Amino acid sequence: MTLIEVGSAAPDFTLKNDDGEEFHLADLRGFVRAMLVFYPKDFTPGCTDQLIQVRKHIEHLRGAGIEPIGVNPDDAASHKAFRKEHGLNIDLLVDEDAAVARAYGAIKPEGEGIQRSVVVVGKDGNVIFAEHGAPPWQRILSAMRKTDDSLVPAS
Repeated sequence: MTLIEVGSAAPDFTLKNDDGEEFHLADLRGFVRAMLVFYPKDFTPGCTDQLIQVRKHIEHLRGAGIEPIGVNPDDAASHKAFRKEHGLNIDLLVDEDAAVARAYGAIKPEGEGIQRSVVVVGKDGNVIFAEHGAPPWQRILSAMRKTDDSLVPAS
């Protein structure tokens, strides 16, 4: 499956986090960039390492107006335990049927399972970064410097 293209409108969605609270992507529009970290599974080595790297560099990301958010099909109890065990200070959203991952193209080529991917949605609701894998935070920040969505007024 092809990852969503930079410049396209980001599909809006509402998912619950590990506390059962609703997260609505549109609520961030005009305020902050959303960094959607699609990852296959809680507690696997690659996913754990990827989210620990996000945690380690959270100040750089948030300093650039980026709010990281983990997304995968695991349930709220798994997300809660995963966040606690690794001191993760970001929302982990429950994409139960992988509908959001599908909408963004973060699905493995054979059509089943999450393909590790990072998509950054600008303040204007358009995709400003999209890459499969676990791109380093420096590359994400470098891409942010090339965009100017900071002047988008809140709606």
